[in-house]
Amino acid sequence: MLPAPIRWGDDVKLKYFITVTAVIVFATVVYSVHSQTTPKPLRAFLVTSVMSSPQAGSPYLLTSTFTRAVRADGSWVEIWSSRAGGQDWHERDIHDFTSGILTIVDDMTQSVVTRAIPAHDLTQQRLAAAASCDGTSAGQILGFGVTYTEEKYPITQNPQGDATAVEKRWLAPDLGCFVLRKETTWTRNSDGALLVDTKVTPLTVTFQPVDQLFDVPASYQERTPGEVLRLQATLYPNEFKMPNDTSGIDRSYQLAHDQLTKH
Repeated sequence: MLPAPIRWGDDVKLKYFITVTAVIVFATVVYSVHSQTTPKPLRAFLVTSVMSSPQAGSPYLLTSTFTRAVRADGSWVEIWSSRAGGQDWHERDIHDFTSGILTIVDDMTQSVVTRAIPAHDLTQQRLAAAASCDGTSAGQILGFGVTYTEEKYPITQNPQGDATAVEKRWLAPDLGCFVLRKETTWTRNSDGALLVDTKVTPLTVTFQPVDQLFDVPASYQERTPGEVLRLQATLYPNEFKMPNDTSGIDRSYQLAHDQLTKH
């Protein structure tokens, strides 16, 4: 079942296109580290979560609800919803580790954006059955035992200044070390200002078939990220701004897309 529609913020709707920075901040990448103990087989499941962050000049949090579906083979899809032109639309980011292809399916523009999954991500982002995960025991979330890990790393060449990032993760062994909860902060080195403060909190977890969420309509057209953004702005100018320059993201896309022909 797909999530209820929401209104995307600019950062969320661009999260899958642009830079490593955007991925670190906004994508809730499924991350897994496993023990060598023989685990139970991984079962297909669906997680609905809310992502929240502060809004400048407002006491209220900016929140977005989204869904992540995991197949028994460790592949996963992240689903976001939006409303434009009086209709509900879905976007799916399909990480298929069997084929090695990341496919972004945009129902609004009937577009697909495909690229090869980097070799590093094929092993690091694919979920697998696990008896335990790295980290220390941290109780339960929604009835699932979790372990806690924390990582700190530098952020350089950031327009707002170099910063130090801290990522806190709560991983569930019964879900293949899926990250149930995640908190990310960026603190600027020069003055200690908080640049990023996002939290991902799970609402529900259900075991169910998810294969249909990985289907890609044969009639949809392959487009570059820039073409998708411009088409969205053309179709619904009141909801989407026309991008100024997409050459960078289109060039990055083309390099990754070209890798598909080499597989």
